[in-house]
Amino acid sequence: MALMQIHFFSEALTECNSMDVILPVERWDRECYPVLWLIPPAGMDHTAWQRNTAVERLANELGMIVAMPDMKLSFGTDMVHGFKYFTMLTRELPELIKEYFPVDLTKQYIAGAKEGAYAALRAALKCPGTYQMALGFSCGSLTDEILAERKREWAANAFGSEDMEPLQDTEFSLRYLLKQADQNEVCIHFAYGENDEYAGSSRAFAQALEEGGGNCVERLEGRLTWENWFSLLQKNMANEIK
Repeated sequence: MALMQIHFFSEALTECNSMDVILPVERWDRECYPVLWLIPPAGMDHTAWQRNTAVERLANELGMIVAMPDMKLSFGTDMVHGFKYFTMLTRELPELIKEYFPVDLTKQYIAGAKEGAYAALRAALKCPGTYQMALGFSCGSLTDEILAERKREWAANAFGSEDMEPLQDTEFSLRYLLKQADQNEVCIHFAYGENDEYAGSSRAFAQALEEGGGNCVERLEGRLTWENWFSLLQKNMANEIK
């Protein structure tokens, strides 16, 4: 098992950024590996999934590369007042990882928790056909939420507004993007807890997914934690990667 800590200059951001990459080289000898992009909740960095879950073990069990970029407080967007994190995530990083690692970009997966779930799902919906599967845990469309006070400044920088309601019929809305998407090109596995911080938007997005068909929704009791998110990630990825 190799853990690579990459510090790179991002043309999209016009500054340096960081990403951790797990490569299961000892156990597996594949010519090319599937790659899983893992996005952390807002306010956490590229080390969050590794520090809070057994993601290294998962990469070793399934024989996949796991890439964990630092998304700062971007919510995975090309920020209105800030940097182009969506461009970095969906365009720049796949080319960068292909240059340095033996990845199969026809087998990309993307997952995230809380705000990272919003970022992962939005990337999959805006780039249909890019990811084999998107997994979102504990957050629906942030445009359906009234954000906590401490997160409103973050939202103003990312979305250009602290008020999410006016953004509901724009490309910032997951439900809006879902309506525009070809369901055959987007496979989504979504899970949330009834007491999650973003339970309201999760219910709305889950309903939209079920109305569209072809996607998997799981409703769980309580508030989901890192343990829950990892268990859901492990189960879904194990079913996907043989």
